[in-house]
Amino acid sequence: MIKLFRNARQKMIKENKVSKYLLYAIGEIILVVIGILIALAINNGNEDRKSRKQEVNYLKNLKSDIELELKSNDSIITYRKAAAQAAAHLLDFKTLETASDMMELEMNINQVFARVIFIPTNNTYKELLSSGNLNYITNESIKNQLLELDKMYVSINNREHHMYREYEEYLYNVTINNVQIFNSLDVQKTAATGKLTFVHPSQIEVDKVIPEHNELLKKTKFRNGLKLSASNNIGIRGAHQEMTTLLLELKELIEKDLKKDGSAN
Repeated sequence: MIKLFRNARQKMIKENKVSKYLLYAIGEIILVVIGILIALAINNGNEDRKSRKQEVNYLKNLKSDIELELKSNDSIITYRKAAAQAAAHLLDFKTLETASDMMELEMNINQVFARVIFIPTNNTYKELLSSGNLNYITNESIKNQLLELDKMYVSINNREHHMYREYEEYLYNVTINNVQIFNSLDVQKTAATGKLTFVHPSQIEVDKVIPEHNELLKKTKFRNGLKLSASNNIGIRGAHQEMTTLLLELKELIEKDLKKDGSAN
């Protein structure tokens, strides 16, 4: 095609047909421009396909993270509920009289005192941030939900940190300084086997440890610690329930985005 334009141009120059030459010259320029635009469109199409392929990979990994996070979140919700209930039960605990009472008390104390930290399942999101590839996620709703989820992670971490500082002052320190702990636990066998092993009730020194623990249950500082524990665990549980809602919404957005071009398979 360009060769034809060239031959026609040379012929018109020889015949001194300037106006026709200009028209052919313009047509030649237009043809070149069209060729460049087509090449750019093809190149952009290829780049778009590469970007979409990378985006789909990230979206699928995000979905996998969310599914794991939902399971982890459910476990935390169950734990926080049990911890709040154990703290409330300790506030109403009857006066200790027997070794069995002592074992029940320590079971509830262990439930409250356990230090459980929520660790997010967000490896894909962290990779997107650290690599500067968050822009691969073109769906603004998904991107906004990811940012909201990250803020929720920070909020829960701060609440846990605050709660365990209160634990140290009102529960851990008060208990360690006033009573003999782990009376129900056979420490030697547990250390040797790596499995929790409990003593027979007859081995508990009831005359010594029961009076100590009855006094502990009456201490204002300890009781305030239990109230704070119940309140904080309920609050953090609620935050995890909100997270479940957000995770389900985010999963739905990702699935919808993957289906729009058949990338879900």
